[in-house]
Amino acid sequence: MKMLAKLFNFFTGSVAALPPFRQQLSVAGAAYLGPDENIRAYSTTFEASRPAARMMPFPGFSGAEPEQTKPEGLHFGFIRRETIFAHQSQRVIGHEFMLNNSGELLGTSTSPMVRRMHDELLLKSVLTLNNLQHPSAELVFIHLSPDSLELELITQLPSRKIVLAFRPEPETVDKLIARCRELRAHGFRFALDDFSYSPAFYPLLDLADYVRFDIARNSILELGSQLELIPCLSEKTLIAKSVHTPEARNIASRLSFRHYQGSHFDHTVARTEPSISRQRAKIIVLMNMLRNHANSGEIVEAIQQDNALSCQLLRYLNSPNNGLVQEVGSISDALQILGNDVLYRWLAVLLFRQENPEHNHNHTLLENALLRGRLAELLGQRNRSATEKMGLFVTGMFSQLDILFKIPLEAALSHLSLGPSVGRALLAQDGPYAPFLKLAIACENHDQPSIEHHAKIADISIEQVNTSYVKALVWAHEIGS
Repeated sequence: MKMLAKLFNFFTGSVAALPPFRQQLSVAGAAYLGPDENIRAYSTTFEASRPAARMMPFPGFSGAEPEQTKPEGLHFGFIRRETIFAHQSQRVIGHEFMLNNSGELLGTSTSPMVRRMHDELLLKSVLTLNNLQHPSAELVFIHLSPDSLELELITQLPSRKIVLAFRPEPETVDKLIARCRELRAHGFRFALDDFSYSPAFYPLLDLADYVRFDIARNSILELGSQLELIPCLSEKTLIAKSVHTPEARNIASRLSFRHYQGSHFDHTVARTEPSISRQRAKIIVLMNMLRNHANSGEIVEAIQQDNALSCQLLRYLNSPNNGLVQEVGSISDALQILGNDVLYRWLAVLLFRQENPEHNHNHTLLENALLRGRLAELLGQRNRSATEKMGLFVTGMFSQLDILFKIPLEAALSHLSLGPSVGRALLAQDGPYAPFLKLAIACENHDQPSIEHHAKIADISIEQVNTSYVKALVWAHEIGS
């Protein structure tokens, strides 16, 4: 009877003393939702409506939230991503999505049930991303435990762009091979993670497209020895994980890894001569004219003097991703419809979008800057005017100008006319915008203690931070695509 009572309490959630694996999930911010047909469903505590299919003009740039309809679903989890680059071209080939609180959810537990709950939460979180169906060529990597490959949730993913990553286990290899063949027939691809090769894994290796190793966990000699054991390795794409420093990138290069995964490209700043092209310099002049309230006729004339910039601005504004309800036909129309503040935002995007052919990772920098700017704005938008919201957005974006221009931030900012609150936040880490910038950076670094610390200072709940992060992540990908 005691066992039946425990099972009843477990499934109804009616007991305060949770089982160990539920305690872990609860501490990490997950709430039990009760039985969900054949699976136990867990969700983090925040809920956010999916954006409606019909968007208001210029979503996010007007300082207003997109119109919402009745929620179609919920966002589950607090997800983050790591970018995967091609070694030669430095082109983004995909992202790995993971839960920000994976360490807390899993801890040191080896329980299959805990891992399954974690993976269900991850899959549900990924499924809520509206840009998952985006027709871009970028791949989505998802690491799961081998047992979780049996989850029916996988079949709801768009198989053409999904790479399922897992670490194979010898005791379940036959079952894994059968399941991978089944999923392969539906278009899924596979990556084998951090495994020690044995002949039993050969059929799995034959099914895999990618082989990934965490280079932070092994020395270069250990990695070299492991790679030598894997047959037909030249037929697979090798991905080095945890490439966060130039040293790690050098190790990956010496071992012939074709792709890198990590933040090295996102944060590298070469302290050399300023990298401000003529086109970027023109954009800066226009931004300064807008900030200094120049006459609208002078602004229109300045833009029209550069045909390439005029065409690029109109083409970008009229892109389907931007949700315009009417086409902008001229620069004067753009200024009249958008207003100075919104045009300033678009010019800030174009400033980061100007790509140097020798540095193809600028697209990732654009998305990162958009994410930080939009997140800072969403976090600090309460009781703010439209101008203040724009200030928060600009603060987030311009905090990465040092990476864009390859000079110290103070020198980069000297080219721009900035409001006092933006300047204080960026240079002195002080003022009304600073708490939200610090919180956005903590989210970007996936630093949970720092997130909690800065959220408390900014008087924002963790649930609000989670919701804002997911909104900003989706928005940045849509605008940056």
